[in-house]
Order: sequence, then C-alpha cells, then structure tokens
Amino acid sequence: MKKADAMKKTLFAATAIATLGLAGCIHVDADEHGRDAIYENTETALRVCGGEGRVKEVNEDGFKCLD
Repeated sequence: MKKADAMKKTLFAATAIATLGLAGCIHVDADEHGRDAIYENTETALRVCGGEGRVKEVNEDGFKCLD
C-alpha cells in the first residue's frame, strides 16, 4: 500500500510541474478536494487537448484547450 501512495504522490508532483508549464503561472488556492479536482482535470486536459502546449487553463471546474 505504501508503494502505491508513493507512486500517487510522485505522479501528482509531476502533474503539478506540468501544470505550471501550461500557463506560465497558475495560482492554486484550494482545499484537498479542490486539489484532487485540479489533478483529475489536468490529466483529462492533457489527453483531450493533445498535450501541454494545447491547454489554456485548468481549474476545479474543468479545463479549456487553446483554440
């Protein structure tokens, strides 16, 4: 179980770094639920939009791809 938690934390950290690269500077002021939503939305945005260079914004409510 500890290995899975460590992998989850590592994946979260890598996603957070990728998210910062998406918009230059993203300020995240959210509770634990909000961070989970942003994490899930970031993963979805990267897949749906076609990579880091195609994501415009990610927040608790969803994401926006570049046109």
